[in-house]
Amino acid sequence: MTTQLIHCSYHKCLTKYYVRVMVWMYNRIFRFSKGYRHFDSRIDQFYEDLNKYRVASINNRALDLERIGDCRVSRFIRDPRDMVVSGYFYHKRGAEKWCNRRGLTEEYLGGLNGGVPEQMGEEQSFSEYLQGLSQEDGLIAEIEFRKYHFESMLGWPTDDPRVKLFRYEDMMGNEEQVFAEMFSFYELSWVERKLGLMLARRFSARGRGRLKEHIRNPKANQWKEYFTPKVSDYFSRHHKAVLDKYGYE
Repeated sequence: MTTQLIHCSYHKCLTKYYVRVMVWMYNRIFRFSKGYRHFDSRIDQFYEDLNKYRVASINNRALDLERIGDCRVSRFIRDPRDMVVSGYFYHKRGAEKWCNRRGLTEEYLGGLNGGVPEQMGEEQSFSEYLQGLSQEDGLIAEIEFRKYHFESMLGWPTDDPRVKLFRYEDMMGNEEQVFAEMFSFYELSWVERKLGLMLARRFSARGRGRLKEHIRNPKANQWKEYFTPKVSDYFSRHHKAVLDKYGYE
């Protein structure tokens, strides 16, 4: 049985970068392979169709590894407070279609594993809601939206040999080495590794293919500038366990 190769990350944690590398590698260069697919956060569809692809990825979810069986799972994580800051500015400007949809429900947001902020009216889109709040309250609304993401971070094992963890903070400016470690962990062929590294270099944040329109500010520890005591207190009361689990200060 072929080992299933899987990547798991979070919104605003280099998802577009990984997707671009893998689309080029397995859907264009090696297009006669089983290919690659990103499932967003659609967990039921992920489990149903996973085995159809050479590599599959999913965001914002903790996986049932026993259900999958023989697998190698790479994970990208980032300080969840920086994810909040990055997501807040991204969603406030309505960067994706769903941000501008009114009448959001958690059923509709299932493809993102997102939560509907408690005070957001049905007549508002998420973008409109954020635009009508102070920055402080907008960051808290973003935390509410991402509550299931943070819960999923707690659902992962810490020492499973099938899972290899990479930190966003260690990746920026060091993308090629991280992808080399990841491809080695996947046990890819020499040809796949060589081409994959070429693509990782091409599409890195500092390379010619950088995603300027998607990355507002790639620096770590942005939360220190934007998290007021009120925001920090709200985050700590609801999600401090995530910081403790992953060793963020």
